[in-house]
Amino acid sequence: MSITGQQTINIGLPNESTGSDSLYTAFGKTQNNFTQLFSYASPYTSFIANSGIDIVTDSSNVTITNTGVTSIVAGTNITINQSNGEVTISSTGSGGIGVSSVGLQPVSTSRLVVTNTPIVSSGNLVIDLATTGVLPATYTNPTVTVDAYGRVTTASNGPVTGTVTSVGLTPGAGIQINGGPITTSGSITVTNTGVTRVAAGTGIAVSGSNGNVTISATSTGTVTAVNVTSGSLSVTGSPVTSSGTITVESPIGFNSENLINGAAANLAVTASYFSTSGASTATLAAGTDGLIKTFMMVAAGGNMVITVANAGWKASGSGTITYSAIGQGCTLQYINNKWFCVGNNGAAFG
Repeated sequence: MSITGQQTINIGLPNESTGSDSLYTAFGKTQNNFTQLFSYASPYTSFIANSGIDIVTDSSNVTITNTGVTSIVAGTNITINQSNGEVTISSTGSGGIGVSSVGLQPVSTSRLVVTNTPIVSSGNLVIDLATTGVLPATYTNPTVTVDAYGRVTTASNGPVTGTVTSVGLTPGAGIQINGGPITTSGSITVTNTGVTRVAAGTGIAVSGSNGNVTISATSTGTVTAVNVTSGSLSVTGSPVTSSGTITVESPIGFNSENLINGAAANLAVTASYFSTSGASTATLAAGTDGLIKTFMMVAAGGNMVITVANAGWKASGSGTITYSAIGQGCTLQYINNKWFCVGNNGAAFG
């Protein structure tokens, strides 16, 4: 580029002052020219091309060329405010080659709900099932209406049918019951606690291992008769020569009695039991050596107090046994002229 303001030094004929600047003036103009020259000098020593720029240099020129976009031309449905510089590009939105918005329209708003529609630039369409008015819950014996699209449109609780409120089992002999009674749902387990299977031993034949089983002897024995005798026991039904039962009993008997209020215990029977409906009493007289006597309470409506002669738990004289609850009992044996307790369950001695 050109530099303005150059000062010219006047130079006349050689060795003549006419038409020539003085030495002072000539040096001043030289100084001013250098000052002007340096003020226009570029501070840059090199040029680096960036993206879209090309630089070519020679001894006197630097050529910078734009290798990128040099101008913008508006095409179909596009408008620009200018071809270069800061260009604004706009779509005219016409011509049928672009979509200006996208939306969804449900066939029935009672079945589908669509939100965020239409979308004109960007976004998400939200689709959800419409509520039917049926409240979320657990229904009992329900009445339900389902429409053609498989949706539940009505639901209501129905009455609970049936009159059975619980189911239980009562076990018989040889049966054990677990898990009953059932009032809502569950299982009842029935277990056979009796004979579950029959196996034949020596000399025995069985028709089967379970069900209705017939048991038979497979051989005959060599014993022709069985006889029992005793000098102190009562024996009946002896001898047995084919089949039968031999009965052996103590002379005093092992039968029992119901001991009532105010009675004396019978020494001829082994067991005395009692049921009380109020405060009750009884007595036990002296026995014979070795005699065994048992007492037990089977129902308690009041205490039973038995006065015992020659009580072994007393230094001398009589004592008492008091029963106050069901299941209480004791066993006494008469030894050395006294009644001694040889077994007790809850009875109180006094």
